[in-house]
Amino acid sequence: MSGRLHYFFSSFFLCLCINSANADTLMPFADAHIHYNWDHAEIISVQAVVEKLKKEKVGLTLVSSTPSHLALELRQAGGDWVIPFFSPYIHELGKRDWYLDKSVVKKAAEGLDQGLYFGVGEIHFMAGFLPRPDNVVFLQLMDLARQHNVPALIHVDAADESYFLGICKAHSAVKMIFAHAGGNLKPHHIRSVLEQCPNVWVDFAARDDWRYGGLTDGKGILLPAWKRLVLDFSGRFITGTDPVWQVTRTQSWDEPDDGWDHYKQLHQYHQTWLADLPDEVHKKIAWDNVRQLIN
Repeated sequence: MSGRLHYFFSSFFLCLCINSANADTLMPFADAHIHYNWDHAEIISVQAVVEKLKKEKVGLTLVSSTPSHLALELRQAGGDWVIPFFSPYIHELGKRDWYLDKSVVKKAAEGLDQGLYFGVGEIHFMAGFLPRPDNVVFLQLMDLARQHNVPALIHVDAADESYFLGICKAHSAVKMIFAHAGGNLKPHHIRSVLEQCPNVWVDFAARDDWRYGGLTDGKGILLPAWKRLVLDFSGRFITGTDPVWQVTRTQSWDEPDDGWDHYKQLHQYHQTWLADLPDEVHKKIAWDNVRQLIN
């Protein structure tokens, strides 16, 4: 762990112990998946985002942005508890051509070498479409993640777990976050990933009822198969809000993304199912596992 992160965590837990005298139930929360993209920045400032996070008592957050430099601006506004990941989407439309742009690797190397970034991603793949995970830029990014011992946030849309298994097995020395628990994948798919790839943590961001869904019942509690999986692998799950809202039918692609207007709603969704878990498991998913990832 870097000196700056060590200082932050020590300071945070000192404050947590002091504040606990005035609060009977205080559970730290690390939002492990947020974005501050160019179409967020059109309607909300970094200062306003930081205030929303603080208002919901977020003590740590992992952020990636399009373009990638916006994550650094959020850290500058918030402080060391904002942990930027390098996104290969280095311009507004970078999601379309990042895998063809060799300058992506150069910028990633510079940012990681300088200690500006603490991870790589989010990187998106869709089975049957370009880019493929054997492209040179992705392979070099994974090598940088391995060299710097930082996690990689990987998003895969596929019918089953086999596509992602190909990635995590090919890069077994890289700590990987499987974004959104594979989107539409089921617990048995995720169990297969966890059993075969010990380098993987599973992220529940965007599995709320307004986007991918399929995680909780009508009361907001984990469905039985998900709960069994979480209890079996409690050290391998993290969660976050992923306040990207333009993927829903309520907003057009040519409008700014108002996802941060929904932050409290998304945060509360995750707090509800977390609160149903045993305290030890709750704390692991909400805080400890994220610390381990960036340690």
